Amino acid sequence: TMRIAVYCSSRDNLPSQWRESASAVGRWIGENGSELVYGGVDLGLMHTVADATRTAGGRITGVVPLRRADMAFAGNDVNIPTAELTDRKNVMQLLADVFVVLPGGYGTLDEFASAFAYINFGSLNHKQIVLFNPDGLFDHLVAQLNVMVERGLMSASLIDSLTVARDTDELLSALDNLKPTI
Repeated sequence: TMRIAVYCSSRDNLPSQWRESASAVGRWIGENGSELVYGGVDLGLMHTVADATRTAGGRITGVVPLRRADMAFAGNDVNIPTAELTDRKNVMQLLADVFVVLPGGYGTLDEFASAFAYINFGSLNHKQIVLFNPDGLFDHLVAQLNVMVERGLMSASLIDSLTVARDTDELLSALDNLKPTI
């Protein structure tokens, strides 16, 4: 079973195509016998991906900070309580084989940076990140990583842990391509 950590927004009223992509990821997780590991709450894109995973028969592990325990998604198979966001990130990193980054704000950006550092500092080359970049949302982030390589601040090989997907088809294809390696 592949455990897939999904980092994404807890906000509502996001573009419908982003919600559709989150649903597609959840369906993929369920249909492929994988497990969703996520922030655990019943809000925004987190709800969307979890609900789709549940509908497709997938297993769901919510990693929920105590201050948000009352917001946990009722469809979670397991809720792992954590004290704060740092603990949540640590638990998700340890559990996950693959990290999928969907649209999100500062929390998602923090989770991406932590997972990227975790994989590369720990030489955990078997763990990968799929960065979903709809509408160029993360263009500046990808450009910043390339600037860091150009300026000698990090090795170009570190970016090998990252697959950037521009649309839902590329996102699901990236998951398909990772499946045999896990």
